[in-house]
Amino acid sequence: MAGEKVSRARRSSPKRRHRLGLTRERVVAEARRLVEAHGVEALSMRVLAHRLGVSTMAIYNHVAGKHDLIGAIAQGVVQEFRAPSGDGDWRERVRVCFRALRQVCLANPRLIPLVETAEVLDPAVFRPMESTLAALQEAGIDLHEALQAYFLLTNFTMGQASYEIRGPFRGLDPAEAVRRGAILPSEFPLVAKAASAGHWDFDAAFELGLEIIVEGLAARADAARRARAGAMRAR
Repeated sequence: MAGEKVSRARRSSPKRRHRLGLTRERVVAEARRLVEAHGVEALSMRVLAHRLGVSTMAIYNHVAGKHDLIGAIAQGVVQEFRAPSGDGDWRERVRVCFRALRQVCLANPRLIPLVETAEVLDPAVFRPMESTLAALQEAGIDLHEALQAYFLLTNFTMGQASYEIRGPFRGLDPAEAVRRGAILPSEFPLVAKAASAGHWDFDAAFELGLEIIVEGLAARADAARRARAGAMRAR
């Protein structure tokens, strides 16, 4: 009788109930919360098991290991991206695409490096590329140049997001250099004046850069169309 009571207590213990409700989705979600809070360096199967209230071996019933966990977290980030529809002006579709990419980067500052280093990702990772290539081809830009433009836009967007998350490198920050007296207004008057302009508006800086790239691509597309039309008339 006493043994039966112990057996029932063991079956109904909180830890056992917790383990029985364990799924791959719960394991990955908790691993993501851990990385978001403390960085990927804090992620270990032992720590994750403790947070979930289960044994380390119980986690291995749902994931193959830390590498599998990191890949699953990266997949989840990629799936957050929503590509714009194929309707409307091609310029606005490109703008919407890279605004969306920036927001995903800003919302997941500790997770983007996992996406960048993952060996295999959800096919959704190529949605921004497909959307951008379609828009640029519609503008009359050939596929090879459209691909170059896509990577230009991607590098610009992710670089801007990284700068916003991290802040400026101290040695390259003009405001810091002026404050420390490392540069003199008499020698660098424009740098000193720009550095004292006040709060940096990341949104405005991003929109300016995006507009310069998009309008530059539009100008190239227009020039290419005029060249083709001129060649046709010359025949």
